[in-house]
Amino acid sequence: MTAKLVVPGEEYLYSYLEACRDFKAYNGGQYSLHDPDAFEEWRHTIFQQFENQRLGIRLPDGYVPGSTFWLVEGGEFVGVGNIRHRLTEGLEKFGGHIGYMIRCDKWGQGYGTLQLRLLLAEAAALGIKRALITCDESNIASARVMEKNGAVYQDTIVNVIDGVPRRTKRYWAETPAAGL
Repeated sequence: MTAKLVVPGEEYLYSYLEACRDFKAYNGGQYSLHDPDAFEEWRHTIFQQFENQRLGIRLPDGYVPGSTFWLVEGGEFVGVGNIRHRLTEGLEKFGGHIGYMIRCDKWGQGYGTLQLRLLLAEAAALGIKRALITCDESNIASARVMEKNGAVYQDTIVNVIDGVPRRTKRYWAETPAAGL
């Protein structure tokens, strides 16, 4: 596996769009990375939005600065990972420091485990020594990815998201020491 984390770039934009389409189709339109049907609306601003988020510029209320990385392999977008630079009370309950997603056609191939390992190294570079990572209780694959990366289960809590109770598992992962 030669996948690597990169700062999102134009050369992967159409592969990312394809993944957005696949994910929207898989999820029945309930959630998508970016709405593929609105591509012409966001294609020229996506990279500046990521940079603004990293720098904490024009963030919506309650948001914190965060860095976005794309996992790519052979010129193809494989997954996306976000590192929130600090926690809020809300992020302590749902979201944590790190969020990640692998495109549907790459599930079960080890990309999630690799991506989280690389994201933990990036979190360490940002000064995060211990990262909180969460997932829905029903997302067994995500919990397994966390555990393969040494994350330790803390607890399961109930969050109400958009009026729907969701059981959320919370894990903590030590980030690697510098130079590892």
